[in-house]
Amino acid sequence: MLLRTALSLAQRHLKVFPCRVREKLPATPHGCLDATDDYGVIRDWWRQEPHYNIGIACGAASKIFAIDIDLDGEAELRRLETEHGALPATVEVTTARGRHLYFRMPNAPVRNSAGKLAPHIDVRGDGGYTLAPPSTHPGGRRYSWSVDSAGAFAAAPDWLLARVTAPAATNGAAAPAPASEWRTLIAAGVDEGQRDNAATRLCGHLLRRRVDPIVTLEILQLWNEARCRPPLPASDIERIVNSIAGKELKRRGDQ
Repeated sequence: MLLRTALSLAQRHLKVFPCRVREKLPATPHGCLDATDDYGVIRDWWRQEPHYNIGIACGAASKIFAIDIDLDGEAELRRLETEHGALPATVEVTTARGRHLYFRMPNAPVRNSAGKLAPHIDVRGDGGYTLAPPSTHPGGRRYSWSVDSAGAFAAAPDWLLARVTAPAATNGAAAPAPASEWRTLIAAGVDEGQRDNAATRLCGHLLRRRVDPIVTLEILQLWNEARCRPPLPASDIERIVNSIAGKELKRRGDQ
């Protein structure tokens, strides 16, 4: 059953690798870096030990990332959904202590994090992995596909991407993006699923450099119409600028 599932996942272009029996630890020398969708390699692994758990490499390797929600994180997720909108139906796994929600990988990198999204909610992206059903948790419970699981990986909503792709903090401040990144953002624009995040970052970048909020709004509206595919509603851009401008003025002590 485990080999058959591993091959089925590989058929969907997910990179898999074996983890130790009833453990989360990799059974290969380099862990998720050894993950593959090569049927021959996968068969060899599970022929050595038919009861290996199945690891799925997240991030760019499999073009998916996972939200790992602990039981204590469900209330936090409901709060986020109430504030920003419900998450779409997507591939979902029931774990021993919660669930995993899988989403398509955006163009921006998604890194592993613990509690960055919210307390008791972790993210598995580049360099991370999850266990797939019917793997067995160290406590003895099997992972299973949720009854609410969709048949395909959904695109994450803008608000979720804005949080999981935000730069890591350094000494309390976000690491600055290089000038080339801003040039690319202005010239190339963004697709659906990244627009809200990109507009928020661009707005903050301009306001931190003392660009007048009204000028910032005009720039964002023009950029949105020319470079967002499809453009966000004008009211969304106005909402973003008003929110970020208020925070920036408060930070400066101007409000």
